[in-house]
Amino acid sequence: MEDKLLAQRWAESTYSIDSLLAYSSVCGTGLDTVPLPGDISTEQIARILGDVASLAVKWSKPLSARLQPIPNKRAGDRTDFQSPYLFNTTVHALP
Repeated sequence: MEDKLLAQRWAESTYSIDSLLAYSSVCGTGLDTVPLPGDISTEQIARILGDVASLAVKWSKPLSARLQPIPNKRAGDRTDFQSPYLFNTTVHALP
């Protein structure tokens, strides 16, 4: 959500968390400012963090995971940030 074009492409469903994880195997992106449904469970977050950690270990490189559960938002809802540093986009359902 820190990049206008990436936020737009996320809203268009051009890519997903799985896509970002796949990209992370060949570049150093990780999961950065990914909007998640507000009702995400700790188990779901743990699975995502486990995937990032597994890739980091497998490829011996640092990867970040800045996940952002958005309170009161569900898949399909649009974020409503008032921050000059974040671009609004849609929240996606988790795989």
